[in-house]
Amino acid sequence: MDWSRISAAAAATAVAVLFATGAVAQLYNLPSNSFRWHWGNTDLERRFGHADIEMTGNESFFDCEFTVRFRNKSLPDIRAVRDSLTTRLDFIYAVSETMYYLDLNREIDWATLDCEKYEAEPNTPEESAEKESEAREKMLRELERRRARARDDD
Repeated sequence: MDWSRISAAAAATAVAVLFATGAVAQLYNLPSNSFRWHWGNTDLERRFGHADIEMTGNESFFDCEFTVRFRNKSLPDIRAVRDSLTTRLDFIYAVSETMYYLDLNREIDWATLDCEKYEAEPNTPEESAEKESEAREKMLRELERRRARARDDD
């Protein structure tokens, strides 16, 4: 067997593993700010009934709330959808993909994914100065430790 066949087989195996593990799903862009997506009946005035699934999740810098009401779904089917979403690390992608297919098949009455972008509070000048001072002290301690070790080694 020549190297070209071996490398082709290895490449095919690697691609199959990537698709099987969902690693390809990481090749997408999220919005840069907070967002709200709707599926099914998008008229908020005409929505009725309680949500079958209410859950929270996060991905990247987003904290999300997800609610969905199904049409004629059995409890085991609802649990299966919920469980498949809770196990995914790519929560936003998983919800959007699942809702897209369920909406195409007319299996949901309505669904909403509401994501808020998490932004750390900016540091005050005093906090910044304190962190800088702590870092400087740590650097000086490390430098002194290295000098002491170098003296001991000589």
